[in-house]
Amino acid sequence: AEGDSLPQATPGNTDLAQVGFNWHYFKVALSGQAMITTQGGSRFAVIEALTEEIDTKQQAFAQSLNRQTTGDGLARLCQADGDDDGGGNVTVDNASGWSGYANSDVNGARHLTVNELIQFRTSGGSVHDAGLLITAITPGAFPSTSAILALSGTSTSIADGDYAYIALSTTASNDNYSHEMPGVKGLIDDASINTSTQGINSDTYPEWRSQVGYGASPGTAEALTSLRMNEMATQIEVVSHGDTSFMAASPGVWNTYANLEDQNNTIMNAGTFDAKWPALNFNGKNLFRDPYLADEIYYIDSSTIAFYQPGSPGWIDMGGGSQNQTLDKDQLFATYRHYLTMGITNRAKNGKLTDITVISKTKI
Repeated sequence: AEGDSLPQATPGNTDLAQVGFNWHYFKVALSGQAMITTQGGSRFAVIEALTEEIDTKQQAFAQSLNRQTTGDGLARLCQADGDDDGGGNVTVDNASGWSGYANSDVNGARHLTVNELIQFRTSGGSVHDAGLLITAITPGAFPSTSAILALSGTSTSIADGDYAYIALSTTASNDNYSHEMPGVKGLIDDASINTSTQGINSDTYPEWRSQVGYGASPGTAEALTSLRMNEMATQIEVVSHGDTSFMAASPGVWNTYANLEDQNNTIMNAGTFDAKWPALNFNGKNLFRDPYLADEIYYIDSSTIAFYQPGSPGWIDMGGGSQNQTLDKDQLFATYRHYLTMGITNRAKNGKLTDITVISKTKI
């Protein structure tokens, strides 16, 4: 009214997100004895052997980054399904430490390979034994048998429910625990995985949560329907004004959606991209599949999520070239580095649909 005071300014409800960097490495090495012996047979043999070693390590490195990109940032490879049998054999399931999904009882070896070093820890992070070398893997038999690992080293302390992590050596605690970057499962979440993300507490700032569509009884899978998918898309648009750029799901969920649309006699016009990734289509949005994703459908607004890196990846060179001599050893080594992390600027504009009954029997 006339003569009343003007509005008073009060502090806004704001906070600053902090995207911390993660450091990723892999290393190749070749002994002088091996190089001289190999050179005796063929002058190109050393180059061929080194090239093959680098290609193998780079592929494993890329797979590790893919796993992290789709993951929750907890760095878990799998979970122990029982104690050590006393003979160095451990049964594992739940790839990425995720239980309750379609193939979680058999996919424990998904992120593992022979000659890989791993470290087991309790759910609270306490170390069990030192780093262990995988000498053999017996994959799970679909649909109900967990994978079995043969391990070199002392594994008698491993207990049911422990989690496995990438180990850098056989020294205890020298592993990836708490060192991996967060992926879409952790960033696109309603704080059920982590209350705080990038330094912001979701209890203090409830808007720092993604939209998550559960089943009628959260934690219990139910049929995937067009209604459920539309409800999630609508929730993102109405609550946060998000604009979904694309969608992504596990192969099992991807095939389940394809079957749903086949039953609805839907005709899709989805493109195939330069990486030859197949895509389905939902309301004009491409739906991709990734073998490392959980059995969920992610609605991703690409304007809010990105990779951050302070410099270009490459071989470490401190001025003397990328090849270095191992101290007091007749051996050369080279180390590749990539400073990289994934971050998000607006969690609310992204969402995921979970509690999905997977009807596809994709064996991954």
